[in-house]
Amino acid sequence: MEMKREVRKVYSSGRSSYIVTLPKDWVERNGLKAGDGVIMEIGDGTIVISVGKEEKIKKDALIDAKDLEGEPLIRRIISFYLAGYDSLRIKVYNEEHRRAVALASDILIGAEVIEDLGKEIVLEIFMDDTRYKPMDIIEKMGNICIAMLSDFCTALRNLDRYICSTLHVREEEIDRLHFLVLRQLKSVVRQCGSTDLQTTKALEFRTVVRAFERIADHIANMSDSLMKLGKPIPELCDLVNNVHGLLKTANVSFLREDTELADFVLNEFGKLSETEDEIYRRFIEQNVKDALFMKSIIDSLFRIAAYSADIAEVVINMCVPD
Repeated sequence: MEMKREVRKVYSSGRSSYIVTLPKDWVERNGLKAGDGVIMEIGDGTIVISVGKEEKIKKDALIDAKDLEGEPLIRRIISFYLAGYDSLRIKVYNEEHRRAVALASDILIGAEVIEDLGKEIVLEIFMDDTRYKPMDIIEKMGNICIAMLSDFCTALRNLDRYICSTLHVREEEIDRLHFLVLRQLKSVVRQCGSTDLQTTKALEFRTVVRAFERIADHIANMSDSLMKLGKPIPELCDLVNNVHGLLKTANVSFLREDTELADFVLNEFGKLSETEDEIYRRFIEQNVKDALFMKSIIDSLFRIAAYSADIAEVVINMCVPD
């Protein structure tokens, strides 16, 4: 095929990156779309761009669990997962180590035990990063947390034990998504420069992911307190609904990058915070016997409101011009 020569301009993107566009007809002819990769062969004064998939270099590691107990071993496996490793060979010495590896494979999306040699277990991470976009995962986390808080209000009214049990299941799912998106965001930071726009956004995303993970924890803790209390508390639903509204609005402001909604969340959080002492007096002083469990639930609700405000602050930070 005859080669054509074109002159294209170089544009600045952020503080450390530059962009050159590709001809539209070349992109379409080669079946490429936005988000696909191309291979660049970089020489002295030349760059050759070709269609094809870059071979991913497999990252593997050996973990010797000799001096580790169960929980530290799980944390070690998670740290390698977050660092983008694809294969882990784990030397185990007792049943506690084996249970830790099995638990780690349960809580990490894509992690599977593929070989068990008795003294060594091989954990492979089967992960196609092109199938999962961080923004899509964060949206799922937000939707799950919003539904959890709404369902908790139903549990408050009816002392619904089934709903409380589902809240724990969903909290575990949030943990799995939390680790997955952190793995992806760490990959973005590694691939981009420290001042790159994508890196800055990835760091902001980590704050939101952490907020949703903590929100799910608080909802699960509230369900525990409710079950220990052993009676419905429908009068708390007004507070739950207020916090639910803050969380839902914060989530929408993040997805839309809407600073007006973010400002609304921060203003409403300020108003809600002013009522904190009054709410504690109203519910705890009238229920001294149940004060511990009531306080635990109210504490968690105000923490969820605070995390919603954190998400709103992220939105405002993200929308500052570069």
